Amino acid sequence: MKSPKWPLFKREQRSLFGEILDWMLTPLLLLWPVSLALTWLVAQGLANKPFDRALIYNAQALAQLVKLGPEQRAQFNLPQPASELLRADESDLVYFQVVGPKGELLGGDRDLPRPDDDDKTGNYEVRLRDDEMRGLEVRVASTWVMLDTLSPEPSTQALQVPAASNASMPKGAGAARMVLVQVAETREKRSVLAAEIIKGVMLPQFAILPLAVLLVWLALVRGIKPLSQLEERIRERKPDDLSPLDEKAVPMEVAPLVSSVNELLNRLKDSIAIQKRFLADAAHQLKTPLAGLRMQADLAQRNDAGEEELKHSLKQIGRASVQATHTVNQLLSLARAEGGGANLSRQPCDMVALISEVLQDALPRASDKGLDLGYEGVDAGTPDVRVHGNPLLLKEMVRNLVDNAIHYTPSTPERPGVITVRTLVDPYSHVLVIQVEDNGPGISPAERDRVFEPFYRALGTNVDGSGLGLPIVLEIAQQHGASVSIDAAHPGQMPPGACFTVRFSRTGKD
Repeated sequence: MKSPKWPLFKREQRSLFGEILDWMLTPLLLLWPVSLALTWLVAQGLANKPFDRALIYNAQALAQLVKLGPEQRAQFNLPQPASELLRADESDLVYFQVVGPKGELLGGDRDLPRPDDDDKTGNYEVRLRDDEMRGLEVRVASTWVMLDTLSPEPSTQALQVPAASNASMPKGAGAARMVLVQVAETREKRSVLAAEIIKGVMLPQFAILPLAVLLVWLALVRGIKPLSQLEERIRERKPDDLSPLDEKAVPMEVAPLVSSVNELLNRLKDSIAIQKRFLADAAHQLKTPLAGLRMQADLAQRNDAGEEELKHSLKQIGRASVQATHTVNQLLSLARAEGGGANLSRQPCDMVALISEVLQDALPRASDKGLDLGYEGVDAGTPDVRVHGNPLLLKEMVRNLVDNAIHYTPSTPERPGVITVRTLVDPYSHVLVIQVEDNGPGISPAERDRVFEPFYRALGTNVDGSGLGLPIVLEIAQQHGASVSIDAAHPGQMPPGACFTVRFSRTGKD
């Protein structure tokens, strides 16, 4: 089974607004659960502190009730009011345990887990740990009391909590004369307090988070408003308004885009100007031969026209059609050189080979006119004669130079016309130079710049022409990084002749 030509689902066009909004809100929404977890941990720590202090106090208070009895044996007597006060917690269960030096239970709950042997502390020093009692999680405060520090007589003073000793537990026999006192309670109050802290911190965030999303959305709408204003300005423009956009009226980040649009507008303006000029030039240049064709056709259609007049009219019609065809070809060449030359494919071109092809095509016309057309210079394949460019345009450039020389160089039996095409390579700079030299009337220095203007023809020449050949040469040369100059071929002689020189720069060569 063949797959469908078009996919069923096409990717929607990306939204800059939506993409920026996603990148701004995604970190916010991802960090919110992390904030919850961190707040929970902090709340647990805050909830433990007050209850841990109370648990430590209770453990130290119970440790004060351990006394020395007869025969230096530890005794623990818990008054009934103290026992009821210890058990009076409404939320949590409280357990305690007092274990003698030999492991005997002196009071409290027998199944309360005992600390590790390595966790013994100094006298009255309290340590906290988490443990489990009857399947419930409990917080345990434990301390060790040395019998040697106890008074053998019952204390008649008020209950006081002595300062914890930093002395480490004695080793050997002293370690066996220590009483373990533990107080444990379940963690219900702690969980309730932690939950209250979480609620106090997180509930406002549930209101702040939607507000933050709304503010981000409004800020983003405000931030991309200049793009909408730029769009409105472009839409309000008239079709023929190609003036550049104001780069200062947009944000800095959009300025490169506006600059690129302005460059595109300038190129479009140049392209439209070239098209308008081409249409105007074509209309202007074709007006004369078309008018001549019509006039000669009217003359040929007269009733009293003789055979000679009819032949003359047909000859003029043929001449006018040839002139019109030549003008159209020149206009098309100029349009191609100006508008599309930069976009045509480029490749290494052997200029000597291209010149040979042009000379072969031009030899019949030169022979018919009695001109001596020849070539001088390096051979094809010589280093430094290759130019990176479009072969069609380069060939058109050389053809126009040769046609211009053939067109304007007179030839008589007494003084035959000579046209020489040269290809030279500078041995030091390796610059390629092409020259087309003739012994015609030449071009005066005052007109050497103007002959490159479209439709301009040098004064004093009684030769028909369109005035487009040399502008085509200049346009193609500039597109290939070359310059064109005109000099006298034979200075001081009459006629001086003309020498057209095309000099390629090293950047335009392959």
